Amino acid sequence: MGKHNHAPLPIEFGEIRTRVQTWRTSKKAGSAMPTELWKEAASWTAKYGIHRVCKALGLSQTKMNQYLEPKRPMELRRVPMTVRPTFVELGGDCFTDGGTPQVGPVVEVTTPDGGRLVMRLTPGSPLDAIGLLQSFLGPRA
Repeated sequence: MGKHNHAPLPIEFGEIRTRVQTWRTSKKAGSAMPTELWKEAASWTAKYGIHRVCKALGLSQTKMNQYLEPKRPMELRRVPMTVRPTFVELGGDCFTDGGTPQVGPVVEVTTPDGGRLVMRLTPGSPLDAIGLLQSFLGPRA
């Protein structure tokens, strides 16, 4: 994760703080904070960090994550279909106990976009085949 500025928040930050507080005092019960306020607050996180900005504004970090750009390196986000790998090979040791390979079921899955998954399983393998399949299929499943 990148380093953030630990200097005091600048005077300009007070403007967003005032706008958030004004919204809070004038909002109707149960209404959500406007998207433009969330986006403006999110723009400060790149320099000062999500925790610091959310704490200063009294906002939810979980909700703030919805307004952040996917540039943050430590965040786990779904990879768009256009950049998903076309082939992933896992070594045979993932599927065996290290001894003599035993013949077991073979599962092959091919998707309409050309993705292909082949699992050669050994009897009694601790591999989570269903989980691997769901991960491979992603949002299509």
